[in-house]
Amino acid sequence: MKNFIAFDFETANSSRHSICSVGMVIVKEGKIVDSIYQLINPEEEFDGFNISIHHITPHDVKNSPTFDVFYNSIRDKIDNQLMVAHYLAFDGYALRDNLTKYEIHPCNNQLLCTYQLSKRLLRGKPSYSLDTLCQYYGIELPNHHHALADAQACAELMLKLTDEHELLDFDSIFNKTRIRPGILSPNDYRSSLVSKNKGKIDLSEIEISSDADTENPFYGKNIVFTGKLNLFTRKEAAQLIANKGGIPQNGINKETNYIILGDFEEVMIKGNKSSKLEKAEKMINEGKELEIISEEDFIKMI
Repeated sequence: MKNFIAFDFETANSSRHSICSVGMVIVKEGKIVDSIYQLINPEEEFDGFNISIHHITPHDVKNSPTFDVFYNSIRDKIDNQLMVAHYLAFDGYALRDNLTKYEIHPCNNQLLCTYQLSKRLLRGKPSYSLDTLCQYYGIELPNHHHALADAQACAELMLKLTDEHELLDFDSIFNKTRIRPGILSPNDYRSSLVSKNKGKIDLSEIEISSDADTENPFYGKNIVFTGKLNLFTRKEAAQLIANKGGIPQNGINKETNYIILGDFEEVMIKGNKSSKLEKAEKMINEGKELEIISEEDFIKMI
Protein backbone atom coordinates (compact mmCIF):
# COMPACT_ATOMS: atom_id res chain seq x y z
CA MET A 1 0.00 0.00 0.00
CA LYS A 2 2.23 2.78 -1.29
CA ASN A 3 -0.45 5.17 -2.54
CA PHE A 4 -2.56 6.80 0.16
CA ILE A 5 -3.30 9.97 2.10
CA ALA A 6 -2.51 10.01 5.82
CA PHE A 7 -4.73 12.38 7.78
CA ASP A 8 -5.16 13.73 11.29
CA PHE A 9 -7.62 16.09 12.97
CA GLU A 10 -7.52 18.15 16.14
CA THR A 11 -10.76 19.27 17.76
CA ALA A 12 -11.83 22.33 19.72
CA ASN A 13 -13.69 20.33 22.34
CA SER A 14 -14.77 16.77 23.13
CA SER A 15 -17.20 16.70 20.20
CA ARG A 16 -15.84 15.01 17.10
CA HIS A 17 -17.62 17.55 14.89
CA SER A 18 -15.50 20.42 16.29
CA ILE A 19 -12.45 20.02 14.00
CA CYS A 20 -10.10 22.99 14.40
CA SER A 21 -7.11 21.80 12.35
CA VAL A 22 -6.39 19.33 9.58
CA GLY A 23 -3.17 17.67 8.50
CA MET A 24 -2.89 15.54 5.36
CA VAL A 25 0.17 13.90 3.81
CA ILE A 26 -0.06 12.55 0.26
CA VAL A 27 1.98 9.45 -0.58
CA LYS A 28 2.59 8.24 -4.14
CA GLU A 29 4.64 5.15 -5.00
CA GLY A 30 5.99 5.01 -1.45
CA LYS A 31 7.15 8.64 -1.40
CA ILE A 32 5.67 11.67 0.35
CA VAL A 33 4.88 14.08 -2.49
CA ASP A 34 2.67 16.73 -0.91
CA SER A 35 1.10 17.88 2.35
CA ILE A 36 -1.79 20.03 3.48
CA TYR A 37 -2.20 21.88 6.76
CA GLN A 38 -5.16 24.09 7.56
CA LEU A 39 -6.59 25.70 10.65
CA ILE A 40 -10.38 25.35 10.70
CA ASN A 41 -13.00 27.55 12.33
CA PRO A 42 -15.19 24.96 14.08
CA GLU A 43 -17.91 27.51 14.89
CA GLU A 44 -17.94 26.03 18.39
CA GLU A 45 -16.56 26.81 21.81
CA PHE A 46 -13.02 25.71 22.66
CA ASP A 47 -12.37 23.61 25.74
CA GLY A 48 -9.34 24.44 27.87
CA PHE A 49 -8.24 20.81 27.96
CA ASN A 50 -8.12 20.59 24.17
CA ILE A 51 -6.21 23.86 23.95
CA SER A 52 -3.65 22.47 26.39
CA ILE A 53 -3.11 19.50 24.05
CA HIS A 54 -2.82 21.18 20.64
CA HIS A 55 -2.31 24.86 21.66
CA ILE A 56 -4.85 26.13 19.11
CA THR A 57 -7.01 28.99 20.42
CA PRO A 58 -10.20 30.67 19.19
CA HIS A 59 -8.08 33.66 18.12
CA ASP A 60 -5.95 31.40 15.93
CA VAL A 61 -8.93 30.19 13.87
CA LYS A 62 -10.94 33.42 13.83
CA ASN A 63 -10.30 34.06 10.14
CA SER A 64 -9.91 30.41 9.06
CA PRO A 65 -12.32 28.60 6.74
CA THR A 66 -15.05 26.37 8.10
CA PHE A 67 -14.75 22.64 7.41
CA ASP A 68 -17.14 22.65 4.46
CA VAL A 69 -15.13 25.32 2.65
CA PHE A 70 -11.88 23.45 3.29
CA TYR A 71 -13.25 20.02 2.28
CA ASN A 72 -14.72 21.27 -0.98
CA SER A 73 -11.40 22.95 -1.82
CA ILE A 74 -9.50 19.63 -1.70
CA ARG A 75 -12.04 17.26 -3.23
CA ASP A 76 -9.97 16.73 -6.37
CA LYS A 77 -6.95 15.67 -4.29
CA ILE A 78 -8.70 13.17 -2.06
CA ASP A 79 -11.48 11.65 -4.16
CA ASN A 80 -11.07 7.89 -4.73
CA GLN A 81 -7.95 7.79 -2.54
CA LEU A 82 -7.14 5.43 0.33
CA MET A 83 -7.24 7.49 3.56
CA VAL A 84 -5.13 6.30 6.49
CA ALA A 85 -5.27 7.53 10.11
CA HIS A 86 -3.72 6.44 13.36
CA TYR A 87 -6.78 5.59 15.48
CA LEU A 88 -9.50 5.70 12.85
CA ALA A 89 -12.06 5.27 15.63
CA PHE A 90 -11.56 8.99 16.27
CA ASP A 91 -10.40 10.59 13.02
CA GLY A 92 -12.71 8.59 10.77
CA TYR A 93 -15.79 9.47 12.76
CA ALA A 94 -14.63 13.08 13.11
CA LEU A 95 -14.60 13.23 9.31
CA ARG A 96 -18.02 11.61 9.07
CA ASP A 97 -19.53 13.87 11.73
CA ASN A 98 -18.24 17.05 10.08
CA LEU A 99 -19.54 15.95 6.71
CA THR A 100 -22.92 15.42 8.36
CA LYS A 101 -22.74 18.71 10.28
CA TYR A 102 -22.29 20.74 7.09
CA GLU A 103 -24.39 18.45 4.87
CA ILE A 104 -21.41 17.87 2.57
CA HIS A 105 -21.61 15.38 -0.30
CA PRO A 106 -18.67 13.05 0.55
CA CYS A 107 -15.94 11.86 -1.75
CA ASN A 108 -15.42 8.14 -2.30
CA ASN A 109 -12.65 6.75 -0.09
CA GLN A 110 -11.41 3.56 1.49
CA LEU A 111 -10.10 3.80 5.04
CA LEU A 112 -7.38 2.08 7.07
CA CYS A 113 -6.00 2.51 10.58
CA THR A 114 -2.29 2.18 11.46
CA TYR A 115 -3.27 1.63 15.10
CA GLN A 116 -5.27 -1.47 14.18
CA LEU A 117 -2.66 -2.69 11.71
CA SER A 118 0.14 -2.28 14.26
CA LYS A 119 -1.76 -4.23 16.91
CA ARG A 120 -2.10 -7.17 14.53
CA LEU A 121 1.37 -6.98 12.98
CA LEU A 122 3.50 -5.98 15.99
CA ARG A 123 2.43 -8.36 18.73
CA GLY A 124 3.23 -7.81 22.38
CA LYS A 125 3.98 -4.09 22.41
CA PRO A 126 3.14 -2.37 25.72
CA SER A 127 1.52 0.49 23.81
CA TYR A 128 0.39 1.21 20.26
CA SER A 129 0.18 4.98 20.59
CA LEU A 130 1.59 6.99 17.71
CA ASP A 131 4.52 8.37 19.69
CA THR A 132 5.46 4.92 21.03
CA LEU A 133 5.44 3.36 17.55
CA CYS A 134 7.47 6.28 16.21
CA GLN A 135 10.10 5.58 18.87
CA TYR A 136 10.07 1.89 17.89
CA TYR A 137 10.71 2.66 14.22
CA GLY A 138 12.91 5.71 14.72
CA ILE A 139 10.35 8.04 13.13
CA GLU A 140 10.72 11.68 14.13
CA LEU A 141 7.68 13.22 15.83
CA PRO A 142 8.88 16.59 17.12
CA ASN A 143 5.45 18.19 17.57
CA HIS A 144 2.98 15.52 18.69
CA HIS A 145 -0.69 16.65 18.49
CA HIS A 146 0.05 19.07 15.66
CA ALA A 147 -2.21 17.71 12.92
CA LEU A 148 0.40 17.85 10.15
CA ALA A 149 3.16 16.36 12.32
CA ASP A 150 0.87 13.48 13.33
CA ALA A 151 -0.25 12.93 9.73
CA GLN A 152 3.39 12.84 8.62
CA ALA A 153 4.24 10.31 11.34
CA CYS A 154 1.20 8.20 10.37
CA ALA A 155 2.33 8.21 6.73
CA GLU A 156 5.85 7.09 7.65
CA LEU A 157 4.47 4.42 9.99
CA MET A 158 2.22 3.08 7.23
CA LEU A 159 5.19 2.87 4.88
CA LYS A 160 7.24 1.02 7.52
CA LEU A 161 4.44 -1.51 8.04
CA THR A 162 3.97 -1.87 4.29
CA ASP A 163 7.64 -2.61 3.67
CA GLU A 164 8.29 -4.77 6.71
CA HIS A 165 5.20 -6.95 6.31
CA GLU A 166 4.78 -6.82 2.52
CA LEU A 167 1.32 -5.25 2.53
CA LEU A 168 0.92 -5.18 -1.23
CA ASP A 169 -2.85 -4.82 -1.48
CA PHE A 170 -6.06 -5.20 0.50
CA ASP A 171 -5.99 -8.99 0.11
CA SER A 172 -2.51 -9.29 1.65
CA ILE A 173 -3.57 -6.97 4.46
CA PHE A 174 -6.57 -9.16 5.22
CA ASN A 175 -4.57 -12.38 5.02
CA LYS A 176 -2.02 -11.07 7.54
CA THR A 177 -4.24 -9.02 9.84
CA ARG A 178 -7.91 -10.03 9.25
CA ILE A 179 -8.64 -6.33 8.64
CA ARG A 180 -10.88 -5.05 5.85
CA PRO A 181 -10.77 -1.37 4.80
CA GLY A 182 -13.55 0.97 5.80
CA ILE A 183 -15.67 2.87 3.31
CA LEU A 184 -16.69 6.51 2.93
CA SER A 185 -19.12 7.30 0.13
CA PRO A 186 -22.10 9.53 -0.56
CA ASN A 187 -24.34 6.70 0.66
CA ASP A 188 -22.36 5.04 3.42
CA TYR A 189 -19.76 5.26 6.16
CA ARG A 190 -18.14 2.20 7.68
CA SER A 191 -14.96 2.11 9.69
CA SER A 192 -12.36 -0.56 8.97
CA LEU A 193 -13.45 -4.05 10.02
CA VAL A 194 -11.27 -6.10 12.33
CA SER A 195 -12.26 -9.76 12.20
CA LYS A 196 -11.80 -11.85 15.31
CA ASN A 197 -9.01 -14.37 15.31
CA LYS A 198 -10.22 -17.90 15.84
CA GLY A 199 -9.46 -19.49 19.17
CA LYS A 200 -8.04 -17.73 22.18
CA ILE A 201 -9.06 -14.14 22.92
CA ASP A 202 -6.23 -11.66 22.36
CA LEU A 203 -6.69 -8.96 25.02
CA SER A 204 -4.04 -6.76 23.41
CA GLU A 205 -6.43 -6.17 20.51
CA ILE A 206 -8.97 -4.34 22.68
CA GLU A 207 -8.98 -0.65 21.74
CA ILE A 208 -7.86 1.67 24.51
CA SER A 209 -9.85 4.85 25.14
CA SER A 210 -8.09 7.97 23.88
CA ASP A 211 -9.95 10.33 26.22
CA ALA A 212 -9.94 8.45 29.52
CA ASP A 213 -9.56 10.14 32.90
CA THR A 214 -5.84 10.43 33.56
CA GLU A 215 -6.50 10.35 37.32
CA ASN A 216 -7.81 6.78 37.25
CA PRO A 217 -5.28 4.43 38.89
CA PHE A 218 -5.32 2.14 35.84
CA TYR A 219 -4.64 4.91 33.31
CA GLY A 220 -1.52 4.08 31.33
CA LYS A 221 -0.90 0.93 33.39
CA ASN A 222 -0.39 -2.59 32.07
CA ILE A 223 -2.80 -5.10 33.57
CA VAL A 224 -2.91 -8.92 33.49
CA PHE A 225 -5.79 -11.15 34.65
CA THR A 226 -5.43 -14.56 36.21
CA GLY A 227 -7.92 -16.87 37.92
CA LYS A 228 -11.70 -16.99 37.46
CA LEU A 229 -13.52 -13.68 37.79
CA ASN A 230 -16.98 -13.84 39.38
CA LEU A 231 -18.68 -10.72 38.02
CA PHE A 232 -17.20 -10.37 34.53
CA THR A 233 -15.79 -12.42 31.73
CA ARG A 234 -12.09 -11.75 31.25
CA LYS A 235 -12.84 -9.87 28.02
CA GLU A 236 -15.46 -7.70 29.75
CA ALA A 237 -13.01 -6.87 32.55
CA ALA A 238 -10.28 -6.07 30.03
CA GLN A 239 -12.67 -3.72 28.21
CA LEU A 240 -13.37 -1.92 31.49
CA ILE A 241 -9.61 -1.46 31.88
CA ALA A 242 -9.27 -0.16 28.32
CA ASN A 243 -12.14 2.29 28.88
CA LYS A 244 -10.12 3.76 31.75
CA GLY A 245 -7.01 4.12 29.60
CA GLY A 246 -5.36 0.96 30.93
CA ILE A 247 -3.57 -1.59 28.75
CA PRO A 248 -4.82 -5.21 29.00
CA GLN A 249 -2.07 -7.80 28.51
CA ASN A 250 -2.23 -11.50 27.70
CA GLY A 251 0.78 -12.39 29.83
CA ILE A 252 3.13 -10.94 32.42
CA ASN A 253 6.27 -9.09 31.35
CA LYS A 254 8.53 -6.38 32.76
CA GLU A 255 5.96 -3.73 31.77
CA THR A 256 3.16 -5.22 33.89
CA ASN A 257 1.90 -3.04 36.76
CA TYR A 258 -1.10 -4.96 38.14
CA ILE A 259 -2.21 -8.58 38.38
CA ILE A 260 -5.97 -8.85 38.89
CA LEU A 261 -6.63 -12.14 40.63
CA GLY A 262 -9.95 -13.97 40.44
CA ASP A 263 -10.97 -16.29 43.30
CA PHE A 264 -8.51 -14.31 45.42
CA GLU A 265 -9.23 -15.90 48.80
CA GLU A 266 -9.35 -19.49 47.52
CA VAL A 267 -6.13 -19.09 45.57
CA MET A 268 -4.25 -17.38 48.38
CA ILE A 269 -5.55 -19.72 51.12
CA LYS A 270 -5.43 -23.05 49.27
CA GLY A 271 -2.35 -22.21 47.26
CA ASN A 272 -3.85 -23.10 43.86
CA LYS A 273 -1.64 -20.60 42.06
CA SER A 274 -1.49 -20.18 38.31
CA SER A 275 1.81 -19.90 36.48
CA LYS A 276 1.05 -16.20 35.99
CA LEU A 277 0.66 -15.69 39.73
CA GLU A 278 3.81 -17.62 40.53
CA LYS A 279 5.74 -15.57 38.00
CA ALA A 280 4.31 -12.36 39.49
CA GLU A 281 5.33 -13.32 43.03
CA LYS A 282 8.84 -14.16 41.81
CA MET A 283 9.11 -10.76 40.11
CA ILE A 284 7.90 -8.99 43.26
CA ASN A 285 10.49 -10.85 45.36
CA GLU A 286 13.13 -9.69 42.91
CA GLY A 287 12.14 -6.06 43.43
CA LYS A 288 9.66 -5.48 40.62
CA GLU A 289 6.97 -2.86 41.46
CA LEU A 290 4.05 -5.10 40.68
CA GLU A 291 0.79 -5.22 42.64
CA ILE A 292 -1.56 -8.20 42.97
CA ILE A 293 -5.16 -7.15 43.65
CA SER A 294 -8.46 -8.97 44.09
CA GLU A 295 -11.49 -8.65 41.84
CA GLU A 296 -13.21 -6.74 44.67
CA ASP A 297 -10.42 -4.16 44.81
CA PHE A 298 -10.40 -4.00 41.02
CA ILE A 299 -14.10 -3.02 41.02
CA LYS A 300 -13.46 -0.30 43.62
CA MET A 301 -10.57 1.14 41.61
CA ILE A 302 -12.50 1.13 38.33
